[in-house]
Amino acid sequence: MIKKVLCVDDDAISLTISQLLLKRTGFAAEVATAIDGSDALEYFSNLFEDDPNELNKAPELILLDINMPVMNGWEFLQEYVPLYEKKLAHTKIVILSSTIDPEDFALAKKYPVVIQFISKPLSIENLEELKLHEAMKDSFQ
Repeated sequence: MIKKVLCVDDDAISLTISQLLLKRTGFAAEVATAIDGSDALEYFSNLFEDDPNELNKAPELILLDINMPVMNGWEFLQEYVPLYEKKLAHTKIVILSSTIDPEDFALAKKYPVVIQFISKPLSIENLEELKLHEAMKDSFQ
């Protein structure tokens, strides 16, 4: 089981579905949420505000939507990678989006921290696949 997942999505229904699935399937013990990329960056900033070495409180997985107002998923990644990729090497990102644009799929491959691209909505089958992913399977043994 993963200790913590951060879901970043501006759609309240998608957030609710993801939260319920992650908890009810035993995939994650805790689920945090952010409504856009800037909210997610603020989440990480607040996480390390009191203790910069508090790595065990960081999520192991981020489920990231692409199309959001204020700061979209790509803009989030542009900010997140230089700030946190090395510091949070154990944190992986999965794009969870309804996009069908081939450019989005290609762009996701340019970020090593992004381990998978999943079409919305999140499903039990998606979570089962993630459990078997090379980058995640240590969390589920």
